[in-house]
Amino acid sequence: MKVISRPLILAILSVSMFNSPLRGGVLLSEISGGGSSDWIEVMLAPGSEPMDISFLFVTMYYGTNEKLADSPVTLYAEDRPATAWDDRFAVIRFVSSSQEDETDITGDINGNGIRDIYCVNYGLWNTDCCVAIDSNDDPADNGMLDFMAFSNRDGSINSTIASYINYAISHGMWQSCASPNLQDCCVFAGEEGMNSYSTISRTGTADTGSADNFILTPYATPGRDNIIGNGSDRGRVIKSLKDPIVYDYDRAGNSGIMELPLFLYSRASLRVRIFNASGMPVYCGPLLRDLDPGFYTASLNICDFRGGLRAGLYPVRIEAVDSDTGKTRSLAIKLIVVRKK
Repeated sequence: MKVISRPLILAILSVSMFNSPLRGGVLLSEISGGGSSDWIEVMLAPGSEPMDISFLFVTMYYGTNEKLADSPVTLYAEDRPATAWDDRFAVIRFVSSSQEDETDITGDINGNGIRDIYCVNYGLWNTDCCVAIDSNDDPADNGMLDFMAFSNRDGSINSTIASYINYAISHGMWQSCASPNLQDCCVFAGEEGMNSYSTISRTGTADTGSADNFILTPYATPGRDNIIGNGSDRGRVIKSLKDPIVYDYDRAGNSGIMELPLFLYSRASLRVRIFNASGMPVYCGPLLRDLDPGFYTASLNICDFRGGLRAGLYPVRIEAVDSDTGKTRSLAIKLIVVRKK
């Protein structure tokens, strides 16, 4: 029997990997580059086999980069109900010092319902930039599994980023375009780049390796399905994700925290007021200023309820003001408190 040497085995595996359907299995899903800390969400495409991504790099190539984790981080094509996070996604967060990754072994350490992976790196550029999922930190060796580039399209592209984009184009991972300005082949990130709450999000699961796969959106959704605005919600400010909201006093135990899950269509300030069945106010929360668009959970301490919290129906009114337009909206929902003792 012919014995194959270890170097040859590794070479065969490498060629097999980068010419197989697995190459398109893991995708860049959402990129945030304008906030106080940058992050990149990756996902596993529908129909893909489960994949351990711990050995991969999620990188803009510039600066110091590292593989994602030292123990398995497995993504699945479908969300599994047994885990506290959505198994399709992992969120790679760029940080200044090492933190413990949330791997298959550790689970959701911080309890935020997101699979968080930490990489020591100063983060992304917010004018001209690229992001890749790669087998290493070298853009020139055809190890990319997915790639995207974004730009403010100011007419002058950064030469280093341009070289990375050209590597991706030459390896078939990004499409060139008719414009002589390479910035026009990139996803538009806004004239000043992304702001503190906007992200660049994949619009679907199809991957054509072009700017058409992504769009700038005001809704950051790390660890969740992307929200792609289509203009149909224009004029709306806020909605409740649950109505009625049921608070089981006995099951909540000693936490004392009641949560109202909301969605903000724009940057807004809001205040929560709650009344008893007689219409008397029992709770008036603080003014929460300039909250970012997207999912938001209002946390209320039941100790702040006047007269204590009894079983029954409580009308809730949330007043919201669009921070940009000054438009005011009032949201009415129902709170049902269940208490046996």
